[in-house]
Amino acid sequence: MGKRSRAGGGLGAAALAVIAAVVVALIAFGDGGNGDRASWPGGGWNRADGGTASAASADRLAGGAQLAADEAALAAALAWLDALPAPADPGAAPSYEREAFLPGGWADLDRDGCHTRNEILQRDLADVAFLAEDPGCKVASGRLTDPYTGAVIDFERAESTTTVQVDHIVPLAQAWRAGAWRWTKDQRQAFANDPAELLAVDGAANQAKGDQGPSEWLPELNQCGYAAAYANLAGRYELAIPAADADALRRVLTACAD
Repeated sequence: MGKRSRAGGGLGAAALAVIAAVVVALIAFGDGGNGDRASWPGGGWNRADGGTASAASADRLAGGAQLAADEAALAAALAWLDALPAPADPGAAPSYEREAFLPGGWADLDRDGCHTRNEILQRDLADVAFLAEDPGCKVASGRLTDPYTGAVIDFERAESTTTVQVDHIVPLAQAWRAGAWRWTKDQRQAFANDPAELLAVDGAANQAKGDQGPSEWLPELNQCGYAAAYANLAGRYELAIPAADADALRRVLTACAD
């Protein structure tokens, strides 16, 4: 299993950069500019130039960012909360199945031969090494400073792939109940592979989160960045999240903005 230690003195620059990447990607991908809301809910997967975003392009946009959830990002997140659709009737959605978002597993939407999980590991881990049989794609090892707990985890694919997991910030089951069950298969797949929705995290923290929303679970660290990312995603994809989750996000974001 990967070795784990605690980052001293709070969260380091690497972990801050991870949350920064989320916020920058969210801001950069924004409302798209092509106005094709029927194609991708909330403009969440549209680029300003009218093209289609990919994990690789998001990595280039976010690379080297040194920005946490600043005043502008917090204000934008609060504005998204105010514009969310009315909470959905939890009984309206059919039973959730992960396959509805990830049929056959992670996708390669940019068709570069490397699926999203490996691209997120490349983005979020330090000291990345690749498998010899798939250089430049499949991550063999690396080091994660977990943005949720501050734990420093040495990832070794040969030993375990579960020490580091890729988390969906808005859990897929939550998105399903909040309206994604009405989307097309392609829309759900795009959401599940959106780099702004994904973070490499400590596997144990991800398992503890499960499919809980912000009213039930928040990370130990970086709650401001997490809440901003969650609210931005909910707004851009027009997710009718439960009132309890919206209230929890509003409390966190308001406290962070003070």
